[in-house]
Amino acid sequence: MNKKILILIFALSLIMSACGSSTPSDEDIAMISTSAAQTVEAQFAEIANESTSIALPTAIKTQEAPEGATAVPATPTVDTNLSTLPEGALVANLYSESHPDGTVLETGEFFTKSWSLQNNGTYTWSKDYKLVYWDGNILGGAAEYNFFDVIGPGEILTMPIQLLAPDAAGNYTGYWKIKSPSGYVFGVGEYNAPISVKVDVRESDDIEYGITSVEYSMTRDPEFGCPANVKRTIHATISVSGPMKIRYQFYQRESDGQIVKQRKQWLNFDEAGTKTVSNLWQLNMCVNAKPRYVSFVVLNPETDNPRYQYPEFSFINNCPDLCP
Repeated sequence: MNKKILILIFALSLIMSACGSSTPSDEDIAMISTSAAQTVEAQFAEIANESTSIALPTAIKTQEAPEGATAVPATPTVDTNLSTLPEGALVANLYSESHPDGTVLETGEFFTKSWSLQNNGTYTWSKDYKLVYWDGNILGGAAEYNFFDVIGPGEILTMPIQLLAPDAAGNYTGYWKIKSPSGYVFGVGEYNAPISVKVDVRESDDIEYGITSVEYSMTRDPEFGCPANVKRTIHATISVSGPMKIRYQFYQRESDGQIVKQRKQWLNFDEAGTKTVSNLWQLNMCVNAKPRYVSFVVLNPETDNPRYQYPEFSFINNCPDLCP
């Protein structure tokens, strides 16, 4: 509708309502017409202003993918919110480490602690990932260390850091975790546990190195089945607190108490660390299913007599009495 016609209609309605049944004068008509015109103009201006603030839809251009093309997945991003982090995205496991728990150090001694961490998640660890101090004794280290390599799923990163034993003797423990570029912090294993460094700091005249732990494991060849002979290899993983030389042998004990002593050997450690030695026990298919035992024995280096026998590892033959 024409703007001028609207103004005229509105003005006439105002004149009629203002004057009732009496005939308005020329001055009244002029005054009311001017006021009406101003009111209508203001309303039109308001409508115009509102219309300019309304966003009009814009066209979205789409493009068909070339025939035979495959979709490229977006680069995964790590959310700091645990509830939105994809399951299995950031998973780490401790593969090995130097300076096992209980390593003996002299007060004020510098040492290099390293952890070998396996990426068992689906995200790649970039150089923006960090090893960060978590709790306990920082042992002269920095608060964080950038990764120096890119580690894809399944790969292993060995991360060494230089630390310093305190000046006071005692047992000290420091805990560390991994931090993603977005700030998500995680540990190792099923429970996201921190990795650690645990040292026994002593004065120089009070240092005596020794074995801190012996752990057993076993492998079977073949892994399954019952051929004529089954080979079982018992592994003993020995951790020591410092440089030392060990004379040892394995004892194989049958369930009836009979002991077969394996050959005597030397094991050398240049520093605190962990090494694994093994003993083979082969059984044929006709032997019984009774338990058998293997133990790691430390010998007196001068006399070769047993000095300490560690608890036994036992296994049961699962191919008994299958003689042809």
